[in-house]
Amino acid sequence: MHPVEVSHISKSFGKTRAVDDVSFHAERGEIFGLLGPNGAGKTTTIRIMLDIFKPDGGQVAVLGGPMTEEKKNRIGYMPEERGLYQDIALERCLTFLGTLKGLSTAEAQRRVGEWLERFDLVAYRTRKVKELSKGMQQKAQIIAAVMHEPELLIVDEPFAALDPVNTQMVKDLMRELRDR
Repeated sequence: MHPVEVSHISKSFGKTRAVDDVSFHAERGEIFGLLGPNGAGKTTTIRIMLDIFKPDGGQVAVLGGPMTEEKKNRIGYMPEERGLYQDIALERCLTFLGTLKGLSTAEAQRRVGEWLERFDLVAYRTRKVKELSKGMQQKAQIIAAVMHEPELLIVDEPFAALDPVNTQMVKDLMRELRDR
C-alpha cells in the first residue's frame, strides 16, 4: 500500500480542463513533488487528493483508501494561499490550529513553543499574524502543518516567500520528517 495513490484523475471547471488523466503514487518515506508551470493543475490535484474537490473521473487513495474525517487528522496540509487567522496573535493562532488537529490545548501550546523556537519566531509570538512578513507567515504555515506529527505531509509551494536560509531550513525539516 502506498500512502498516496492517484489513478487517472481528471477535473474540469466549466470548459477548462484543469487536470487531465493524472496518475502517480508516492512511497512511504518518499519526498514527492508535482512539477509544472502555473495553471498546470498541481494545486487542483492536491485538492482532489484531500477531498476538497471531487474528481470528474479517476480514483484517489490516501493512507489506504478514500479520504475520511479520521484521516484528515493524520495528514498535515499546507495550502498555497495563507490559511492563518490574520487578526490574532501568532502563538494563539497556531495553538488553535493544533487543537483542530486533535491536540489538547496544553500539548498544542507546548509544541507551538518548541516550533517557534526552532523557526526563530519566539520574538513574534504575540504579534498578530497580519503584522508578520510573508516569510514569517510561511514558516508559521509550515508549523501548523507539522506540529501534530502527521503520517503524511502535503505542502503546496512550501518555499514561497522564504529566503535562502529559511528555504534550506525547510528542506532539512522535510528530510528529517522523511527519516522518522
